[in-house]
Amino acid sequence: MKPGLLVEIISAILILLFVYTALSKLVSLDQFQDVLWQAPMIGHGAGILARAVPLAELLIALLLLFPFTRVWGLYSSLGLLLVFTVYLGYMIVSVTDLPCQCGGVISSLSWAQHIYFNLFFIGITWLGIRRSLQVDSLRV
Repeated sequence: MKPGLLVEIISAILILLFVYTALSKLVSLDQFQDVLWQAPMIGHGAGILARAVPLAELLIALLLLFPFTRVWGLYSSLGLLLVFTVYLGYMIVSVTDLPCQCGGVISSLSWAQHIYFNLFFIGITWLGIRRSLQVDSLRV
């Protein structure tokens, strides 16, 4: 498979993921904010974060959509996924009553399964970055 095609497929998968999760959060914004309010280390920042996270997800999806911003979108995807996965790990280790406001299919995952889910997306994002850099070096 050509490196450029793989990057486009990975980008499309990530766009679907981020648009789905952003819309899920925005549709139930009050619930999402309430869950964030209960979460350790977030508390008073819940109002800002409840709006900033889905907006960031939509911005990342937009960056992934266009070839000239795709690498920025891939790096942003990796950053967001890593931060969220570390936070999930922290929650599993330190909190006994875990609040969750995942929507749709993702809500059926356990917290540990959610980490594996994220690790999969981190892996394909990393692959997308590597292949994207390969494609760019072939153009020179």
